[in-house]
Amino acid sequence: MLKPLDSHKPVTVSTVMTTDRPDILRVLKNFAFNESDKLVSNYRNINWFDFEAVSLYRRNRKIVGFSSMSHRTDHYSEDEIRILNRYYEAPEMRRTSKVFADDHVCMMVKQQLKMAKKLGYGKAFISRQRSPNYFKKFVRTLAEKTGQQWVIEKDKVAVCDPNIQDCWQYKA
Repeated sequence: MLKPLDSHKPVTVSTVMTTDRPDILRVLKNFAFNESDKLVSNYRNINWFDFEAVSLYRRNRKIVGFSSMSHRTDHYSEDEIRILNRYYEAPEMRRTSKVFADDHVCMMVKQQLKMAKKLGYGKAFISRQRSPNYFKKFVRTLAEKTGQQWVIEKDKVAVCDPNIQDCWQYKA
C-alpha cells in the first residue's frame, strides 16, 4: 500500500557547517538506525567531521533524515562539492510512490547549493550508483522545481576510489 502524499509533512530542513555545530554531529554519531533497514551498513562509522556541512530533516525536533556535503580533493575538482552525500531518510519518511524530488528534498538541495556558494565552491553535483532512468527523472524534476539547471553525465564517473566498483556513479 502506498503511503499518502502528505506522509513527509511536517518536516523542517536545516543545513549547518560541521565546524559550527559539533553538538549536531554528536547526535548524528549516535543516531539509532532501524537494524532491519537494508541500507544501515552504509551509515555505520561515519566520521561526520570529514564533511563540510550537514543537512537535517526534523519532525517534532526528532531527526528523521540527513545528508552531507563532501569535498574530496583526491577525486573532485578544486571548486566542486558533492551534495546529498550519504542521503538518508528514516523509514517513516519513505514512501513507495513514484514521486520525484519531494518538496523536502528540493529544500535540502536549495540550502546545500547556498551553503556551497558560502563555502566558496563554484560547482555542486549529485550522484547515484544505480537506476540511471530514475536518476534522470529525479534530476529533471529537481530542475523544474528549483530552477537550478543540471548537466547529467552520459556515463558513470568515479566519485571516489576508481578501483572500487561502487564508486562509479551517475552524476549531475
